[in-house]
Amino acid sequence: MQEIEDGFFEQLIDPNTGNSVIIEDDGEKAYAYLLDAARNITADVWLYNCGPAPETIDWGDRSKLPFQNPANFASTEQFLPIQDRSEVSVKWEQSRWHSDKAYIFIRGRLHAIMQKGKKPGWSRLAIKDGPLAKVLRSN
Repeated sequence: MQEIEDGFFEQLIDPNTGNSVIIEDDGEKAYAYLLDAARNITADVWLYNCGPAPETIDWGDRSKLPFQNPANFASTEQFLPIQDRSEVSVKWEQSRWHSDKAYIFIRGRLHAIMQKGKKPGWSRLAIKDGPLAKVLRSN
């Protein structure tokens, strides 16, 4: 595990393809990024805010990137930020019928899905499709 001040950073690599998922929590919000073997970001998704979601976001203020997900897109569920690498796992899926997918589990529960070329991905804590995450619907 690589620790950052007031947050979390981890890279999980698929040994079969060289694809990887980076999970980054900067102490305000957490995101996941899907990288191909050449280290190009091919998908991303908002995972959670640390603390209450802001009511509004100044989307034009690029200094705030990546953004917290605002209240009208984010669940009010109290979510404990990731503290340790053991809380996170990724299931990889490759198929000739669709692009590479990464299923992100936090504490054993499916939390997000990213698919190569699809931005944003799907997050369990998204309550409405938005620019940072789509709603992860359970079947």
